[in-house]
Amino acid sequence: MNFLSWQFLTFIVLFLAVYWVIPKKYRYLIILGGSLFFYGYHDRMVLLILGASVLITYTGGRALEKWPLRRVFAIFFASNIFILVFFKYTNFIISNIDKLMSFRVSEMDILLPVGLSFYIFQSTSYLSDVYRRHMPAERNFLRYAAFVSFFPTILSGPIQKSRNLLPQIKAPADFCSDQAVKGLILFLWGAFEKICVANRLLVIINTVFLPDTYRNYGTAHYIVAAVSFSIYIYADFSSYSDMARGIAKFMGIDVGRNFLTPYLSTSLSEFWRRWHVSLNDWFVENIYIPLGGSRRGKWRKYFNIMVVFFISGFWHGAAWHFVVWGVANGFLMVLGEIMKPFKSSLYKKVHIDEHSKSMIFFQRLVVFWLITITWVFFRNGVKASLHIIERMTWFSPAKLFRPDLFTICGSVTQTFLTMLFVAAFYYVQCRRYDFEESATFLSFAKQPLIFQWTVLGALLSVVIFMHAAAGTSVNTTFLYFNF
Repeated sequence: MNFLSWQFLTFIVLFLAVYWVIPKKYRYLIILGGSLFFYGYHDRMVLLILGASVLITYTGGRALEKWPLRRVFAIFFASNIFILVFFKYTNFIISNIDKLMSFRVSEMDILLPVGLSFYIFQSTSYLSDVYRRHMPAERNFLRYAAFVSFFPTILSGPIQKSRNLLPQIKAPADFCSDQAVKGLILFLWGAFEKICVANRLLVIINTVFLPDTYRNYGTAHYIVAAVSFSIYIYADFSSYSDMARGIAKFMGIDVGRNFLTPYLSTSLSEFWRRWHVSLNDWFVENIYIPLGGSRRGKWRKYFNIMVVFFISGFWHGAAWHFVVWGVANGFLMVLGEIMKPFKSSLYKKVHIDEHSKSMIFFQRLVVFWLITITWVFFRNGVKASLHIIERMTWFSPAKLFRPDLFTICGSVTQTFLTMLFVAAFYYVQCRRYDFEESATFLSFAKQPLIFQWTVLGALLSVVIFMHAAAGTSVNTTFLYFNF
């Protein structure tokens, strides 16, 4: 079920009506029932795979409480990850065997459930929490199932740590009107990010980066499309995360921010601390630190970084261009770590204050451009990406001036509207960085009530109008549903 559908609107109204009427001690059952209905709405077979993950990790948690041994943890951790490997990578492995061997192995007809990567990682985080004594094992099987299947986050995150979400499910909060208003603001803003920003940028991306025709375009179009994809993937993923957070707040549950304005980062390491925070935390706790983190010398640290990004590439998709994307980012991260002392020394020698506003702007620009280059691999095949990147980096400045760029969204008017919506998105996201969300909300809450509802009404009107204007072509599928 998609957040941007009439079916979901009907579902969430009925769900919340029941949720807030039922006594607190039974609310986890409403969460579980609602989550199973939400997740299995289009295909009930996916509930079997979800159930297998729940059963394995619940049993693993109880076993680890009795026998907190590394091999016990490894068995259940690997068993749960195997579900992900089987459904997501079996055909990828078979296709690569076919290319290497002289005989042919037929690919299997395997269903890849949406959200599989997210709830597998969420349920393994529970095993990690119990093994590392961050929390006791959950004894109530149905309550644990409600945690794994929690419907606001099951499709595309944020990936929840059991030590954060399970206590909130176990001891539900009282209804708070401020939390409900925050939830409404987040949900409406998420809908704006998706419909008015991400979907409009997708028009540019799908026009220029079409596999069959991408060679028909030149440097200017490639740069515009690559920058558009950088903003698109942020807006699209941030929109789902904000809507998920908003829905959770309707229930009095805090699932945490997943993006901390990453494109304002001044280094690549800072960018990855701000981008997809919940996934980054999972990799740090379950891959980076167990490998030794930064405790075994700098070269082991660099190796660990490369391993994390290699696995991250595979996690995003069963295709080599995702692996290249991950390795490229790992290489840039390691290079940044190696160059850090030389850079600081150079700044001192030439008397440059790296904390000045001009240098901060320059560093942000460099980080954005490097990340944009790597996103090309994320969106396109390896061969196409190399062609596009070559044209983006080696060109004549005269090739940047193309009058047809003004109609790249279909018309001058559509291009102008897209630029306007992107500017509004950038402004609000920067405000969310400069001020804590809670402080921004308090400032908004102090305004007259008529002003608050006028702003929310205007935002809702823009979203509905742009949704209606797109007609049957509106894209309500989020990019990270594919992962």
